[in-house]
Amino acid sequence: MLKGLIVLVVIAVALARGGSLRNFAALDLRWLPLVVGSFGLQLLIFTPFRDTALIPFATAPLYLLSMVLLVIWILLNRRIPGATLIAVGVLLNTIAIAANNGYMPVAPEAARYAGRLEHYPIEGLPVSNNSIAVADNVRLWFLTDIFPVPAGIPFANVFSLGDVLLTLGVAILCYQTICRPVVASPAPTPVRTPPLGAGQ
Repeated sequence: MLKGLIVLVVIAVALARGGSLRNFAALDLRWLPLVVGSFGLQLLIFTPFRDTALIPFATAPLYLLSMVLLVIWILLNRRIPGATLIAVGVLLNTIAIAANNGYMPVAPEAARYAGRLEHYPIEGLPVSNNSIAVADNVRLWFLTDIFPVPAGIPFANVFSLGDVLLTLGVAILCYQTICRPVVASPAPTPVRTPPLGAGQ
């Protein structure tokens, strides 16, 4: 939620500077079914109304598949503003999740600092949606959720380096697209008709 709030603030700033949301219609986005499929897979396994996955036996492979689809879609649309940062951010998160059995590890002390530790069950695997609160045997820990936002801040959570790059890339995409000057279409060339009697 905090990442979305940051993007909304960027959009508001861009609009305040005279930008227009209609500029999004001019973006040349290709292969949209890939991104729709990616989010569709995530909706099958995760939901904002519960802390456990809807399909626990297939959470890891479905989540990794959704991330791969998203990376492919971004690469196919690499010409849009911020695409490089978005692609790198998603790719780093995908690597971290793949290296840790399909879950994004979050440092328990970081989750406690952000006021999120109670979202992880005490018994069994400490899993909440796509993340798992573990401190030991974490692979590529520097790519996992290690950057906490203090609990007093609205929508505080723990973020990864990939999350930071992804949010920055989306913010750049929104700002540059909204603030992009609209290129006026050239005026049609008037058709000149010869005066009456010409050529006689």
